[in-house]
Amino acid sequence: MKLRIGNKELIKDINRSLVINEIRMNGPISRTDISKNLNLGLSTVTNIVEELENQNLVHEVGEADSTGGRKPILLEFNYNYGYIIGIKIEENNLIFALTNLKSEIIEKRVVPFKKGTNSNTVLNMVVENIEKLITKIPYNKNLMGIGVAVSGLVDQQKGKLIYSGMLNWSNVEIGNILENKFNVPVYIDNDVNAYTLAELWYGHGRELNNFIVVTYGSGIGSGIVINKKLYTGDFGGAGEIGHMVLVAEGRKCECGQRGCLEAYASEDFIVDYIRDNIKMYSESKIDLTEDLSIEKVYEYAKEGDMLAIDVLRLSAKYLGYGLLSVINLLNPSTIILAGEGMIAKDIILPVINDIVKNNFFKMHEKSTDKSI
Repeated sequence: MKLRIGNKELIKDINRSLVINEIRMNGPISRTDISKNLNLGLSTVTNIVEELENQNLVHEVGEADSTGGRKPILLEFNYNYGYIIGIKIEENNLIFALTNLKSEIIEKRVVPFKKGTNSNTVLNMVVENIEKLITKIPYNKNLMGIGVAVSGLVDQQKGKLIYSGMLNWSNVEIGNILENKFNVPVYIDNDVNAYTLAELWYGHGRELNNFIVVTYGSGIGSGIVINKKLYTGDFGGAGEIGHMVLVAEGRKCECGQRGCLEAYASEDFIVDYIRDNIKMYSESKIDLTEDLSIEKVYEYAKEGDMLAIDVLRLSAKYLGYGLLSVINLLNPSTIILAGEGMIAKDIILPVINDIVKNNFFKMHEKSTDKSI
């Protein structure tokens, strides 16, 4: 019986993937530096690079400074070798982006749909718009893959949305549907995980080993990076801090539990609080006939409306205690706050900072940073 680990073709494929990723993430880079960084023999790297050059996946882009002897030739990944389509499924919008392999956007479009629309209808809209974007791919280039970011619990291996409370969808085979239609690899993940990878590869997280992204808005979610790798848990569910219970037997959450952080710090909580308490604020100018959102509430807050200011501060208070628990549990170097709610950062950040500064590790010289 042959062990898979001894399969030469498998090892070759692994080494090839490592070299491609090293050039993609750290190029322009020399063959020698690739060899050192990956602990691969220089001859192995040279053979792989030659193959990649023949396939037009990498190309030479000049020479590096010499420390003696011949100047090393620098290699760069061909980011226009093919194109990908990224899709984010929001509560009432589809966001599409056609990009090259460097995530440079070629074309973007936003397609609205009515909140509560069933998955079949929305996926038909997804297929229709992918077909339109494919026509924008430059001549002689290919669609290499499709990525889908969606809220909720996702089985990445099966390409399946198990459950999204925000969308009220269950057991949707997004991956199989799109792969069968377009015959390219399709990757499905939780939307905050996808955003966290973007921070790790291109944003604040590039220089960090351990950090957490927390999104604050219509929901509360997080992505966790440990030792420069996205931590997804046993089956992809790690990071659901919005569903940690802060208040025993508290407000009902869309997940079915009571007292979740999301039930006390999300947009729905803010709107509900305003409706329940506006009679106590006789001078409030908030118009309950409007379609209220965090952005709209913040507009009122900027005008000095105390109900708007108080509810944003209260939401920030609950979020702060949630983040305090996360810091005590995971001891990250940085928490990156994102999402539509951060439009009100001038109001919410002082509240959050005042709470999280009293974490268990406050006596240590290192403290957890907050990035926006």
